[in-house]
Amino acid sequence: MIRVYSSFTKAYLPKARTLAKSLKALHPDWVFHAVFSDSLPEDFDLDAEPFDEMLGMADIGIEDSERWAFRHTVVELCTAVKGAALQHLLSLPDTDCVFYIDPDIMILNSMAPLVDMLEDASILLTPHMLEPEEESWLIEGNEVRATLAHGTFNLGFAGVRACDEGKAFARWWNRRLLEFCYDDVPRGLFTDQRWCDLVPSFFPGYKIVRDPGYNVATWNIDKRPITRGEDGRYRAGDVPLRFYHFTGYDAQWNYQHLLLKHAEQFPAAKELWDEYASALEENGQNDEKLKHWKYDWFADGHKITPECRRHYRDNEKARKDFPDPYSGKYREHCAAMGFLGGKRKESIIEHLGYTGQQIRYLFVLLYRRLLKGK
Repeated sequence: MIRVYSSFTKAYLPKARTLAKSLKALHPDWVFHAVFSDSLPEDFDLDAEPFDEMLGMADIGIEDSERWAFRHTVVELCTAVKGAALQHLLSLPDTDCVFYIDPDIMILNSMAPLVDMLEDASILLTPHMLEPEEESWLIEGNEVRATLAHGTFNLGFAGVRACDEGKAFARWWNRRLLEFCYDDVPRGLFTDQRWCDLVPSFFPGYKIVRDPGYNVATWNIDKRPITRGEDGRYRAGDVPLRFYHFTGYDAQWNYQHLLLKHAEQFPAAKELWDEYASALEENGQNDEKLKHWKYDWFADGHKITPECRRHYRDNEKARKDFPDPYSGKYREHCAAMGFLGGKRKESIIEHLGYTGQQIRYLFVLLYRRLLKGK
């Protein structure tokens, strides 16, 4: 059995629906597991969804999950659960292989070649880039800031075979994500991604997916021009475009820039983005009930700030003194320490679903491209 899973919260439910529907249209027999780190919407009905199963943190073996979740931002949490979910799915007796796919991805052509690749590999990974940059500003943007800082491989996708080495990788990855899945680039960490830079050293059965049709995104689209054949199928260069990764889609200024850059030369790229926008709208993108994340708030309604989270995860005494970090007592402690933010106010960065590091990188990249007249 081929299993696929994605990790998300309510805010990304429309994207996950779009992903699951696009996958099921091509592979109706593949089983889709939704790993959900949030409270379900009141009107949620699994029978009406494109998912085969919903899995919470407790379902995939994460102990004391509420306290553990407190230590993480939304991006950190959604990536931290990926190892536990992978280990759980690989342990099921009828599993042949498991694919992780980010919720902001759309499947556009058959993914069957990935199954063939796993016949002689245990792990499949897609690099951010398959070709080196030539211009200094692109080396700095795409190689230094994007790849060296955030990881060689983009973990919006991974494939793992249910073999001894595949299961060993899942155990290894899970062990590290449970304790060290944070956006802390100066410390050498970037969520789940930087860990997989070690895969070539530890797991000789891994394989790099070098087909440019997989994981096309903002960081590599210049080298993988999107076109559309007479059959209506999208292509990346000379090969079928298997899936497109809409990273940062909600930051519309970024996509408007890309549209202006590519629309005239590659009108199929604009068609794809327009199709994605329509699919998201059909799947609830504008539903205000999906905006708030369960783990964003103290019990009294005050916003949990990153400082409150870092203090709790880095301070053993705080964890001992405040067994319930969502309580008013810990909130008062944070207020006294100067960590407390406003009440139910989201920053623009949080609303867009970006980390500060990612926002800074995108602004630098846009600024440099505008200077170059690209």
